[in-house]
Amino acid sequence: MRFESSNVQLAAAEKLHAEATAAIHKGNYNAAIEKLTEAINMQPPILMGLLDTRAALYDKTEKLKLALKDAKTMMGHEKANPKGYLRAGKVLHRLDKADLAIDIYKLGIKHAEPSDPQLPRLKDILEKALEKQNKAMKAAAKKIYDPMLVLPLELLEMVLNYLPFQNIVAMQRVSKTWQRVISSNARFWTTLDFSRARKPISKAALKGCINKSKYTLTKAILNRIHNYNDTTLIDMVSICKDLEYMKVMDGFMGSSLTRAMQLTKSLKTLILNCQIPFTTLEGMINPEIPLEHLECLNLGPTKRGQELAFGKKEACTSLKRLLVNFADLESAPLRRSIDLSSLVELLPNIEELQLNKMRYSRKELDLRSLEKLETFVCRNSSILSEDIYYPPSLVVLDLSGTAFPSINPNTAENQETLPSLKMLNVTRSNLPKQTLLDLVPPYENQLTRLRIGWANNIRFEDVVENYLNSKSLEGLEELSVEGDYEYTNKSMSALYDLTCLKKLNFSSTSANGSGVYQLISNGKSRGSLKEVVMNGVDRVSGDLVKFAGDRGIKIIQVPDGGKEWQLIQGENSGPFLRL
Repeated sequence: MRFESSNVQLAAAEKLHAEATAAIHKGNYNAAIEKLTEAINMQPPILMGLLDTRAALYDKTEKLKLALKDAKTMMGHEKANPKGYLRAGKVLHRLDKADLAIDIYKLGIKHAEPSDPQLPRLKDILEKALEKQNKAMKAAAKKIYDPMLVLPLELLEMVLNYLPFQNIVAMQRVSKTWQRVISSNARFWTTLDFSRARKPISKAALKGCINKSKYTLTKAILNRIHNYNDTTLIDMVSICKDLEYMKVMDGFMGSSLTRAMQLTKSLKTLILNCQIPFTTLEGMINPEIPLEHLECLNLGPTKRGQELAFGKKEACTSLKRLLVNFADLESAPLRRSIDLSSLVELLPNIEELQLNKMRYSRKELDLRSLEKLETFVCRNSSILSEDIYYPPSLVVLDLSGTAFPSINPNTAENQETLPSLKMLNVTRSNLPKQTLLDLVPPYENQLTRLRIGWANNIRFEDVVENYLNSKSLEGLEELSVEGDYEYTNKSMSALYDLTCLKKLNFSSTSANGSGVYQLISNGKSRGSLKEVVMNGVDRVSGDLVKFAGDRGIKIIQVPDGGKEWQLIQGENSGPFLRL
């Protein structure tokens, strides 16, 4: 019965195969595929021939995935028959998978019988495929050049100098050649920058980088170093004789930093974002240390009621910039007290002095001995002196957020005017109006930037009455009057004659959008004005923003952010003034 059934299947399959062949001759491939599929479903003895024919039709009609599926069925049905491997290899070549086709040919040769007549053809196709693959690899190799092997070392240095330090480190993992070239060239390691380190940097890793520089390190930015209290910093400063710039971004440093500074002979810039005690700062204000720029972001407290004093010692003639921000200890102001007079005596050549969140309680503050001082910043501090003397060399004076005595007018009889002053910032301070008039005389001044926002004793009407009416602020480029509720649209007309005005901030005032429209339309600054800050200002329409934008003027508004604007401005976002 099984024999009769097999004969019936074979006869039916052969008939369908013949009909499929006739359809192929007529070019009706879809009909041929249907006939072959019907025959294949019978699972006849001629199944391999039917699958091979249908796979060829799938290949011809660009149904390559179906053709590959039939070829795999052939390989599984008769493992030792080369037909399935030949068909699969041909389809894989069509699919641009030559490597996989070669593997299929090798598998077919492995399973085929030695006497199979199709075996020589399979071997011949494999040989041709391998030859073609080798030619393609050689052609590709001719087009690929390793820059580390081809470019001159001088040119490589020029290219790599444009890359961040973390990219230099990562490039060592490209190949052994790259690792050898980069790690053996000391010039690639003269700058260490761990500012973007995500994990702690071990002492061994830091030491390895220093060794690769061959001790020619010139700049180091340290972040997430495992332990600052060991000898790592001391070793780096003492061994690297060319180190000129160092920045420490985290942690706490004390005696190890003091010892390291005593050993350096080349360090010019030291920026400390880490916390340090008062005694460490005192130790670094030393004539034997060659520092020119010292910046302390987080100066630790003293003992309660104790004032930071620097004692009697030789002047530190090399230091030109000193920026100190005391730790945020609003609940203990006495712990931020500093004897500024003793510090001034040590800094005869200082050009920039910034002291933030400090407290000074002596009767007199005299800075006139600092003949080269151009920038003096004292933010969010408390100066309780009855008389304050500023050097006439000042170009920048920033007293924002600083409190002065409320009883005494805070003026000194012998105070000279500041003829070179270009920037004055008294935002949120209680500086008396008379002091402003004494320091910046209405009849002659060089002011280009004036900020009186939220000042307790100075209003825009004072500026109009004493300066603008006399046309003594014609060079003013920036004006901030935020928080002055008496500043209205009428006040805006006082600015029409300012030909150099570039930036205006009148946030949280009584002015509105129409005042800006009139300023842009009628003011002489319409050719120079670039930015208008209007936080908390009413009636600012989209038409005004477009009108200003068409003339190259940017209107800035931060929703519900009028009083906080000074905290988010670029140069005020950190503790120090950045010019």
